[in-house]
Amino acid sequence: MLKKNQRLRTAGFNEVFKAGRRFHTPHFQIIALKSVDFHASVVVGKKVYKTAAARNRLRRQVYGVLYRTHKASTLPYTLIVVAKPSMKAVVQRGIAPAVMEAVEALRAR
Repeated sequence: MLKKNQRLRTAGFNEVFKAGRRFHTPHFQIIALKSVDFHASVVVGKKVYKTAAARNRLRRQVYGVLYRTHKASTLPYTLIVVAKPSMKAVVQRGIAPAVMEAVEALRAR
């Protein structure tokens, strides 16, 4: 799980949505803004999972992968990771590779 000071606050959320670049993968949309520090937020809508418990579980798992990725090699971005409805078909073991694929797509650009 990301530390509280690494999570994106509401004020920064709007700024990243306006000025950030968008990248699409099969399971995620990533909105990224180059920055000095790493901040991230994960959005899982009701189209992905109907129950709050399922949405929060996916959100926590994505936060965990982002934390491990940032710890291994720093990401100089402010990120908003939006889960697409196709994430519902991904089994639990497939979440980490899906997030890593999205981060690698970001690094490649």
